[in-house]
Amino acid sequence: MGGWLLASGNALAVDASAMDGHAIIDLMTERHEQAHEFEIQNMTLIDRAGNKEERELRRYVRKDEDGEFKYLVVFHSPSGVKGVAVLTWQHKEKADEQWLYLLAYKKKMKRIAKGGRKNYFMGTDYTFEDLVSESADRFVYERQADENIDGIDHFVVDIKPVDKKVARSSAYGLRRVRVRQDIVLATITEYFDKRGKLIKRQMLSDLENVSGDVWRANLARMENLAESHPSICGRADPVHVASSGLSL
Repeated sequence: MGGWLLASGNALAVDASAMDGHAIIDLMTERHEQAHEFEIQNMTLIDRAGNKEERELRRYVRKDEDGEFKYLVVFHSPSGVKGVAVLTWQHKEKADEQWLYLLAYKKKMKRIAKGGRKNYFMGTDYTFEDLVSESADRFVYERQADENIDGIDHFVVDIKPVDKKVARSSAYGLRRVRVRQDIVLATITEYFDKRGKLIKRQMLSDLENVSGDVWRANLARMENLAESHPSICGRADPVHVASSGLSL
């Protein structure tokens, strides 16, 4: 569940009390996924001293005929990061693949090794790992006690890697996801290191019903708690989503 992936949903038509953690995440994913998506985002990086750096990026999503997804993030400004891109290929039967494009590579894509996915991406508070989807059979989803946040009931699900290779390559020992029960939307994700320390928190806000059952957040804030360094992504124009085919 990538940092910039914005979940969707509508009112629950199932017995919430009977759902385990896996079922909750499956339902959220099912309602989230769109075959084609495009958006422009403005990103603000704020350092410990309060200094700000503004960036513009574009995000593309495409589902291939084989059901696998491709995700592309491209920076368009400022000049220091213009043209930098990350391409993620989601696979059903094997681990996802990632490539980084920098002008310094002279039109060559650099493959991101599994061990490098815990590294932060281009000075943001998102790691390469945050941009990768997850294979459900490599994680365990444990439902915790529900919470009421600002008058809205939320599911709480702890996500832990059970695959040894995933656990070794990941920076996280646990992700705790809070999912709104009314629209099956994850609005808060907390990231814990392997010692159980909370290191990051992402919060989605300014929610919008963009198409049918599909919701998107117009604002995402990922905060690195150890560094007091947030990355804030705001949508610069309406998101374009489609279940089949999309003209950009």
